[in-house]
Amino acid sequence: MAMSPFSVRPSSPENARRRARMVLALVAVGIAASLLAYAISPSVRHAVGRAAHSVKQGVGHVLDHDTKSPVKKPAKAPAHTLTAPVTSTHVHSGQSTTPAPAAPG
Repeated sequence: MAMSPFSVRPSSPENARRRARMVLALVAVGIAASLLAYAISPSVRHAVGRAAHSVKQGVGHVLDHDTKSPVKKPAKAPAHTLTAPVTSTHVHSGQSTTPAPAAPG
């Protein structure tokens, strides 16, 4: 017994040809509408250009096996500094190890 709520009629070759022509007509109308929108609207052209650039960049990164993935190296400290070295403030139990600023007065 069929689970479908409606019965499926056998398709004739004539119906299959008609359906194929309908599909081709709808595809042609869809492509024509897309090309027309692209030709008329500058914002569509801009969006398509940006999307194409993003895809090209992404595919280039994936398929480029000649270069290794960029690994960021930590910045080196300069050999000679003109200022006093910066010390960090260590916090232990909620209290700072640096002296508190003097009270005005």
